[in-house]
Amino acid sequence: MKNKNEIRPKYHSFSQAIIILVLALKLNTSASFRSISKTIMMLNIYLNLNLKTPTHVTLLIWVKKVGIYALNNKKEVANDWIIMIDESVEFGNDKLLLILGVREAHIDFSKPLNYQDMVCLKLIASKSWTGDQINKVIHELTLEIGKIKYAVADMGNAIKKALHLALIPHVHDINHKFSWFIKELLKNDIEFDSYYKKLAHLRGSMPLSKLSYILPPKQRVNSRFMNLKPIFDWGISILKLIGDGKLNPMEEEKFAHIKEHEKLIRQMAELIRLANHTQEIIKNHGLSETTKKDCLALFDKIEDSRILQFKAMIDKYFTQTMETEKDTDKILCSSDILESSFGKYKNYISKNKSVGITDLSLTIPAFCSKFENDKIIEAVENVKTKHIKQWSDNNLGESLTMKRRKILKMAGRKNQFTT
Repeated sequence: MKNKNEIRPKYHSFSQAIIILVLALKLNTSASFRSISKTIMMLNIYLNLNLKTPTHVTLLIWVKKVGIYALNNKKEVANDWIIMIDESVEFGNDKLLLILGVREAHIDFSKPLNYQDMVCLKLIASKSWTGDQINKVIHELTLEIGKIKYAVADMGNAIKKALHLALIPHVHDINHKFSWFIKELLKNDIEFDSYYKKLAHLRGSMPLSKLSYILPPKQRVNSRFMNLKPIFDWGISILKLIGDGKLNPMEEEKFAHIKEHEKLIRQMAELIRLANHTQEIIKNHGLSETTKKDCLALFDKIEDSRILQFKAMIDKYFTQTMETEKDTDKILCSSDILESSFGKYKNYISKNKSVGITDLSLTIPAFCSKFENDKIIEAVENVKTKHIKQWSDNNLGESLTMKRRKILKMAGRKNQFTT
């Protein structure tokens, strides 16, 4: 059995241990920069630790240094790279292009990927991204890392064109593909439109009523077919309450029309359940002959024509994807970890989205780093603040905040001249 000294991480100084601690708190939890600084301060006060408390600004700089270090760190050159690529929604007037990568030899197909499995290969902002521009970025990347076996991405036109130009096989992300299947099944369905509009009406008319406690879930305006589960789960719950006679007269009158859509609600709830189960299998274990068989077996006892149509779409998607990568036993089909990276970054800037894209985007390669203690200390000690500015100038350009300051400063000078 190992003794405590062998298990405990070794640091050159106690201050380095604090660096590791606060960065671990920031990159592995949802704690804010300010709250971490205050947490260390409270530990000082109540445990009398006599620690140097880093300010939230210092912590922010440390995270950016780790991000720069991770981006500039020499990547392995290999012939089995798999990349995930996407462009973000607009932050201000710009879009971030993010490319994450993982070597096929390093993938554990017994579980989904996590941040530390990935390498942040490219992070660049632009006013917009065309297929030609993205292709240029991919070409530069291949010179650095070697061969890219295939790319997992959504079906955006610019990315599709870029991968076509780069001659890189495109594996469609399973989330977006399934969402597209469901959209195709429902796009001309009058009953679905009626149900969707009724829920929107209920949600708009009930917030201040006596029935506000049983509001339908909020519906997404964009990509609504990627998140239909809540509205059909709510419908199933209402149907059960009606069937069991557990609604009072006012509630029953308000939701009586939901009963009119019972067939659609039960059908779609089952379809979404099967879709989620299928995705879970593929995300955990990759696409292979075995997992394809397991997924299609979920539909064996299904007789509903719409669900069987959905099964046929899935079967075709699996077959085409496996033909794309015939020399691969298991294929990665999910870019969830990339979507999650964007989501985590958006959470970091959620209190001030108007700033646009800034060097805070360096948090993405930071929380994708392997977080090895020696490398973290090396990043904090060796990366200079000037390196952060250089990277920002080369990859992001002028942020909205900088533009705002510049124009207001000009206005201030003008006022001085006229007084």
